[in-house]
Amino acid sequence: MKKYFMSLILVIGFLKAYGQTDVKNSKDYYLLDRMPNYHIISYNETAFDAHSFFIENKKTPIEGKKFSIKYQHGKSDDKNFEFPTRLQILRNYSNAIKKAGGEIVSERYNSEWGHYTFKTTNAKEIWVEVKTSISAKTYTVTVIERQTMKQEIAINAELIKNKIELEGKIAIYGIYFDVGKSIIKKESESALLQISEYLRRNKAINCWVVGHTDSDGSFELNSKLSLERAKAIKKHLQEKYGIASNRLFAEGVGPLAPVASNNTEEGKKLNRRVELVKKQ
Repeated sequence: MKKYFMSLILVIGFLKAYGQTDVKNSKDYYLLDRMPNYHIISYNETAFDAHSFFIENKKTPIEGKKFSIKYQHGKSDDKNFEFPTRLQILRNYSNAIKKAGGEIVSERYNSEWGHYTFKTTNAKEIWVEVKTSISAKTYTVTVIERQTMKQEIAINAELIKNKIELEGKIAIYGIYFDVGKSIIKKESESALLQISEYLRRNKAINCWVVGHTDSDGSFELNSKLSLERAKAIKKHLQEKYGIASNRLFAEGVGPLAPVASNNTEEGKKLNRRVELVKKQ
């Protein structure tokens, strides 16, 4: 492990800066050093957020731990100084990432940004956006350490609201059923209460309740089970919490929309979920 990170730092060491003053409590992302003579003027780190990357010409939100780091050249006030080109900044980062085993997801030279991804030896999936200003006096690196939101982050009405405003949906892992059944287990009540609170506070919002399964068993059985579970949740919200029937719509998609591989138990666990989706 130590040898890997040492070699990676050597690969991208040519990006090192010299003696610039960074904004307080900021730092480079630990796998990506900066261009020479740039310093950090803005830094933000959040435990769980999303950022959209162009994948096959379509904007796709990637979720996980997020870092946003904005750099400025030390001679940004010097009108006579010849700054690096926008493409030069992109190429430095893309070359470093490729040498670290990563790949270019997309690049657009007309607006000068690049989207890249790579994995570390412990299988951490890293997504990177590098976006330059027109003058190249500043550029911003946005990093997502991809992960699915862990249920240790307690589900609450405000989190549901924020996620639905951002993405139009939220995956909820706090609703439990016995294997192969659609009877809601009592330990699900906390999550159901927060869903009801969200709906009460946002009366103009109607939602699909969508059941998802892993790929174990037949497609027909999984599709039926996911629908039955979605209907059970809709009924529970109506009967216990008084949510009007015309605000909720149940659907089941079985294994058709996985968020992880079904080849591992952890992946299957992530795929077995309920999603609350805003009805347009």
